[in-house]
Amino acid sequence: MRGREVTLDTVLLALSGPAVALASFAYTVVTQRKKASADALAAISSRVSAVETRTTQIEGQIDGLPDRDATHRLELALSDMRGDLKALTERIGPMAATSMRLQEYLLEQAK
Repeated sequence: MRGREVTLDTVLLALSGPAVALASFAYTVVTQRKKASADALAAISSRVSAVETRTTQIEGQIDGLPDRDATHRLELALSDMRGDLKALTERIGPMAATSMRLQEYLLEQAK
């Protein structure tokens, strides 16, 4: 190195360019990672919101369903109705037979 002195200033000046380039590269990498993380977080957040909405809807539907006691009362009512229908069937049977006999009688009289 003829005519040039190597001083601390010249060394720092020579290293400042690559240092700025390295700092810019590091900054770019960090910001890109932050952006990717923010995008991933936004996607997760939207999915969580969708799940919360669906859960709220399902809870509303479940609240409208009958509980255990109401279901039991419905079973008892159906059982009572079944018994009532059996009794009605027994009462209607003779009436249907009488109606058939009357119809046959009227058909014979019409001849």
